[in-house]
Amino acid sequence: MLTFNIDYFKSKPDDITLTTILLDSGYHIEKLTTDLQKVYPEIMTKIRFEISPKVSKQQKAEKGLSGFVVVPTRWVIGLKDAKS
Repeated sequence: MLTFNIDYFKSKPDDITLTTILLDSGYHIEKLTTDLQKVYPEIMTKIRFEISPKVSKQQKAEKGLSGFVVVPTRWVIGLKDAKS
């Protein structure tokens, strides 16, 4: 998805905001970063990755849930102030 839209990131000014991309814990940020930098070396001046928090066993128990639970923020691409 990111490489298909690389022109968006290339045209995005460095000083406005970083695009924060939330991932689940199955992704390896280092590998993604390395692979994306091969396509566009300055990509990490435009984006950052964060691992989305998992629902704890206690939280699942409190809600009467078990097994896989969808995290509401997973797969959402949002903007965050570059200074934070």
